[in-house]
Amino acid sequence: MVQTPGEKSDKSAITSHRWLELAVPLFSFGGGLLAILFLITGAETDFRISILGCVIASWVLAYLAWIRPRKDIVALSTPIYSFIFIAVPTDTSSAVILELLYAVSLTILLVRLKYRFGKPGTAVYGGKELADPLKTYVEHTRESSSGISPETAHLATLAFVRFAEGEYKNSAQVSGTAAGHLEDTGSKTCLTHAFKIVKDQAALLDQSLPRPQTYLVFSPEDACLLAKPTDPPHDQDTEFYAALDNALLLVFSAAWNNSERDRPYLLACQAFAQKLLSSK
Repeated sequence: MVQTPGEKSDKSAITSHRWLELAVPLFSFGGGLLAILFLITGAETDFRISILGCVIASWVLAYLAWIRPRKDIVALSTPIYSFIFIAVPTDTSSAVILELLYAVSLTILLVRLKYRFGKPGTAVYGGKELADPLKTYVEHTRESSSGISPETAHLATLAFVRFAEGEYKNSAQVSGTAAGHLEDTGSKTCLTHAFKIVKDQAALLDQSLPRPQTYLVFSPEDACLLAKPTDPPHDQDTEFYAALDNALLLVFSAAWNNSERDRPYLLACQAFAQKLLSSK
């Protein structure tokens, strides 16, 4: 299958990010091992040369944090601490221990960055466009959210992105605010209901609570806007989770179609949205 230029550039970006991620432990632990070698051999070399490995690793980690839509302040500040090692005088044995501990810390921060702060915003699917079937769904539901305010559209972005990142409490709060804004304008649309469903289910996930006996679902009149069919009726668990998937996708559509400035953040979460569409 022939790859488009966008697909090739995306794969190239993903590969470069993986190499950069690998560079963090390689440089940091490599510097520590070099310091141990200096200590064992008694080489008459300034041991601070080995600290350059931690300095380089810190800058790489800071860059990986910077290119993500959601910034990790701790990872961004690591270059400051790396320079402290060079500036503050200490004996060789203590410096070796500090380097190894710092290398462990950088690796932990890298893992935290990958799994809590999502993928880099520059590594998205389809360049600046959505890929099918998500693109088709967003175009199909464009009219359902037309006329909402820029503020509500931005809240839709926050609700979806926070949910995709596992920040369920924040997603629930933002969804509740968005639903309130729509109701204040007298709107009782399918989108309003979608925000309420995300709010309720995100709150349950945040507290690790089981499915309640009663829960919000979409009405049969909304079926034409839903990505996943609700007819024929399913068991309660399937109905419950399908309602959440449909609600999240409607929220994504509203954000994409009404807040162009937020599209880079939505593109960074496109894989999550595509998964919602493809899951049974």
